[in-house]
Amino acid sequence: MQPLFIALFATIAGLALAPIYTLPHFPGWLFATFFAVLFLLLRKYNSVALVLLFLCLFVFSNLRYPLQFPSRQDIVRIDKLARKVTLTGTVTDIRQLTENRSWIELLVDGVVRKDQPIALESPLRVRLYLGEGTDQLFPGDVLRCKSRMRKPRLFGTPGEFGWPRYLASQHIDMTAWVKSPEKIEVLERRDMLPERTMVQWRSQIATSILGLMPEDRANLVRALVLGEGRIIPDPVREILARSGISHLFAISGLHLGMIALLGYRLLFSFYRRSPRLLNWRPPQKILPLVLLPLLFGYLLLTGDAVSTRRAFTLAFMGAVFLCWRYYVNPLLLLASLALLSLQINPLLLWQAGWQLSFAGAAGILLWRPLWQNRGSNFPLCLRYPLQLFLVTFAAMLATLPLVLLNFHLFAPVGIVANLICVPMITLLALPVGFSGLLFYPLFPQLAGLLLQLCGLLLEFVLSLASWFIALPGSGGTYLFLSHRQYLAVGLIVLSLLLAARLTKQATVRVVTASFIAAGLLWQFPLPQAFPVALTMFSVGQGESMLLQNNGGQAILIDGGGFYSDRFDVGERLLAPALGRLGVTGFNAVVLTHDDLDHRKGLVFVLEHFPVEEFWIGNSFSELHYSLQNVLLKKEIPVKVIPPGWNEIPFWASGELNIFNGTTAESNKNNSSLVIHLNHQRDESLLLTGDLEESGVLNLLAAGLPGTASLLKLPHHGSRFSAADRLIDQLVPEVCLVSSGYQNRYHLPARQVVDYLQERNIPLYRTDLSGTLQAQLSEKGWQVKQWQRGIFR
Repeated sequence: MQPLFIALFATIAGLALAPIYTLPHFPGWLFATFFAVLFLLLRKYNSVALVLLFLCLFVFSNLRYPLQFPSRQDIVRIDKLARKVTLTGTVTDIRQLTENRSWIELLVDGVVRKDQPIALESPLRVRLYLGEGTDQLFPGDVLRCKSRMRKPRLFGTPGEFGWPRYLASQHIDMTAWVKSPEKIEVLERRDMLPERTMVQWRSQIATSILGLMPEDRANLVRALVLGEGRIIPDPVREILARSGISHLFAISGLHLGMIALLGYRLLFSFYRRSPRLLNWRPPQKILPLVLLPLLFGYLLLTGDAVSTRRAFTLAFMGAVFLCWRYYVNPLLLLASLALLSLQINPLLLWQAGWQLSFAGAAGILLWRPLWQNRGSNFPLCLRYPLQLFLVTFAAMLATLPLVLLNFHLFAPVGIVANLICVPMITLLALPVGFSGLLFYPLFPQLAGLLLQLCGLLLEFVLSLASWFIALPGSGGTYLFLSHRQYLAVGLIVLSLLLAARLTKQATVRVVTASFIAAGLLWQFPLPQAFPVALTMFSVGQGESMLLQNNGGQAILIDGGGFYSDRFDVGERLLAPALGRLGVTGFNAVVLTHDDLDHRKGLVFVLEHFPVEEFWIGNSFSELHYSLQNVLLKKEIPVKVIPPGWNEIPFWASGELNIFNGTTAESNKNNSSLVIHLNHQRDESLLLTGDLEESGVLNLLAAGLPGTASLLKLPHHGSRFSAADRLIDQLVPEVCLVSSGYQNRYHLPARQVVDYLQERNIPLYRTDLSGTLQAQLSEKGWQVKQWQRGIFR
């Protein structure tokens, strides 16, 4: 095996392990030097040298990971303020988002709180989100505004998107938010910056596109030719994702490659007409270098995105090798670029764009023996579709595990959709749109016609995508898998990709072995080691819990939810967490009461997970319409819990009871369903929903089926929920509470926290510890928090 592939695999393995376990913090250079010396001494022993090379880069990469998150006390101090500050900084970049929003990247050199400057160790890179878009701010502008600055943090939920890591990969230290540009004061404008000129030109073109066509069509054109994919509305993005063609609307190597190919063909037609040029240098050596400035200009115009920069680097390396007439194996060139990019920025490994770009290109190259010569005797009208099908299938196959890991969406119709949409985008819409950009400075009317034509083509592609996903069984499927299942999919995909480069006998053995191993990983998950486990998910200022037993039964209690519609707790937090924990369905889903912070996240879960029953305390007609719609659509039986205590007969581990204390005077909170589980040895739990004082008193008056060694505090630990009465009567061993980090309600209340401290009762909080799991063992309840990939 090539040392380059060993080096790449070692780098990826060391980085992938780092979020779970980082090696002891000895100096990384010491490890690298030690193994490098051994490598030089033992390099004549090929196998030993390769092992040492692997260990060297594995250790070095693993130790580099924590260095990407430098600890700065000034950031901690500002974050802990949890108050607005006045910040002053220089704009370095600006991007437009959906719903007429935008963000600005600032290099902040001044932060003031109540006229007192806060000392900064060095300038901060802050991403400032604007509730309204603006075309009046540009790189080089010096701004001042008031906003609350936040340190990026995770909710602490299994399977969630690594938001702090994503921002760290872009060197962002903190985030902030301002409602509108009117809240921002421009102190100075610096007009001589080249970045400013490029953004102004991009803004001018975007404004012209909006004036030429309807906004929906203009958004597609801006995404394709200007790299403004963030402005595509969520419904349109959903259509593109479900049809498997969303990659066509994100500037990437495909777009840069097509522009380079079209440019090369055009220049070649002129070059070959000049005998002097042909005698001077062959076009294969000169034209790739000539095209580099054009590609670099397009890179800057489209915002210097990481994916475009990566494609340009590959094009640059290819052009240099062609100039030198130095043949390089494309797989080696791809691997060297991947290794180089990870050495420059290790956090790129977790960016979906980086993963999909290299995986797709690797899949195409691995299947090169199949598609390059396949159908060579066929006429062009048959050969081209066959090769396009094989190339598309190879790319989709290679990216399948990563698409499932990052987006949880399986879209098989994409194979067919890409056969039609790829030629339309790459051979028609993209050349027309790019020509419009080239003609814009000199011939704006012609450019306008070309951009309008590009918009019509893209609108037709979108209608095709909508038609594809409307076909029966073609709308795509959300899959939320465990790590074992992702590994199973990866094994199958890897064996199929390698099959193109193996003999028939070796292919049969490898593919058979991978399918057997994948089947074992998929069908036989690790059994739960505890008779009962209660997982309290960290869902912000809301509540969601999962009750499981070692018999495979699972009950989901509430689903959290935010007031904003931009963040679906069910889709972004709950569903990935359930998949990560190996949950494939529920014996029951319980809505304790129909408040937004308990109900909203359930809609997505009910839509995409099998549910045997849905339990509520009030009538179906009183449910929020979103729940009514999904319950009717999925034909989920609804059970209204009768008043008083009710035993749940199917629960196989202990005695499970549910209480409905709704009265005519009860508000929503006091109508919360209450769950009590009594296990052997008097180990028990009580989940109290959002009961307030009258609800708690009603519960105590009705009597409890038993004690409660684990108590979930009512109403997020509010001081108006009579938590002290529950604590005094039950004397729990441990308490749990779900609350949002630095929430505006200041929950759990200081009085409740102090009350528990005085009685030496441990309180575990999702706002401080993330997702919690209480595991029932021989020693009683053991509470662990989700930390670095596992419950610790």
